[in-house]
Amino acid sequence: MRNLRFKLPPLNSLVIFEAAARHLSFTLAGEELLISREAVSRQIRSLESFVGQKLFVRLHRALELTEAGLKLQATVSDSLGAIADTSSALIDPKAGSSVVVTASVAIASFWLTPRLPVFRAAYPDTTIRMTVVDRPDDMRHAGINIGLRYGDGTWPGLSAIRLFDVDSIPVCSADYLATAPELAGPQDLCRHTLLNLDGPTHVPEGWAWWLDAFGARLPEPSQVIGFDNYATIIQAAMNGQGVALGFSGLVDDLMERGQLIAPLAERRGRGLGVYLVIPEETPMSTSTRQFHDWLLDEARQLDN
Repeated sequence: MRNLRFKLPPLNSLVIFEAAARHLSFTLAGEELLISREAVSRQIRSLESFVGQKLFVRLHRALELTEAGLKLQATVSDSLGAIADTSSALIDPKAGSSVVVTASVAIASFWLTPRLPVFRAAYPDTTIRMTVVDRPDDMRHAGINIGLRYGDGTWPGLSAIRLFDVDSIPVCSADYLATAPELAGPQDLCRHTLLNLDGPTHVPEGWAWWLDAFGARLPEPSQVIGFDNYATIIQAAMNGQGVALGFSGLVDDLMERGQLIAPLAERRGRGLGVYLVIPEETPMSTSTRQFHDWLLDEARQLDN
């Protein structure tokens, strides 16, 4: 251990660096650790002196990690997290451990969150922490163990397993359909209120894209209501405000409960799906492995 001792920087400086790198702020790191901003800055300078490289780029009212800082953050975050989990387990073997999970608003709202009680019942000692964002985080640097993403399964630095395919299908409430104009085929949608998911990232799978495949056209602009959030658009559809494009796999449970119906048989997909992702070359803890395997089991049940 003598050699290791002289190779390692002071542990306190690593703890402070981890907080500063996570917040990209010396001030916020100090507030979290109950020390002054100046104390954080001193420890970072000491750590930079030890490794012989700059770890942060000091910008006007902002910080960025250098290439060396990013590399150190990945190792420090994983290592300190593992030490904390092991220490907690030794102090209280019944305390269990935690799994940090990320998912988009759509996947978290309509697929993952409703299923979490099943996992909690099977593993009551495991703490789940959810990060719900449509813009994917850098999982390794953010300390995220496992994620659910929508796409083609190609993300640098991540290992991906396809859970289920996703098609876009028109959905609405039974109450809406009971008083709305006839809806026997895609052409009839031009006489309905359409709930559209707005934003440049959603244009490739909005109503214009879907209708084009069936030779139909958008209704008048006044009949299209735009939303920037998938959860809101599905809630509007359940409330009877119009017809939305639902993602198969995500709205299946709502249709089984009768909260939504699919008035048309037509559907269109882009060959994309929902994937389980983990950072490459990162060992999984026992709890993460359990959550990983549980997600695969839940996805398999969609085919049964």
